[in-house]
Amino acid sequence: MKRGDIATQVRETLRAVCWKEMREVYSLPNMHAPPVEVNFTQKSGQALKPRVVEDYNAYMGFVDKSDRMVNSYGIARRTWKWTKKLFFHLTDMTILNAFVIHKSCGGKMTHKNFREILVHELIIHSREENVTAISISRGRPSPIASQLS
Repeated sequence: MKRGDIATQVRETLRAVCWKEMREVYSLPNMHAPPVEVNFTQKSGQALKPRVVEDYNAYMGFVDKSDRMVNSYGIARRTWKWTKKLFFHLTDMTILNAFVIHKSCGGKMTHKNFREILVHELIIHSREENVTAISISRGRPSPIASQLS
């Protein structure tokens, strides 16, 4: 495809649109009529955006921003199995949502500081839980302990 080209595929109520600017941009619009398959370029050679792309850019800003924020301090690694990646992605999204709520309530921390404090608090809480779990005996008492009393 050349810059500004649009390709569409329609099957019943499903639509797929591919538009090329620098790279190919794919979308599955459900509220826009599929654009006509022509080349949308100005005389200067700049590609004109179809309505689908304009609306996405206008209304989906936070989705892109949240993706960038999650990926900036992401936990997941490339070598992990998909189930671990999904778990840690959901964990990242949960932490980001907590940070957004914190900011909306007037919090002044940065995203990085918020994550660092959260990890610190989780480690401290985990240590406290381990100390109390060790002091609680589990199972039946040993025969030697019952003979001493």
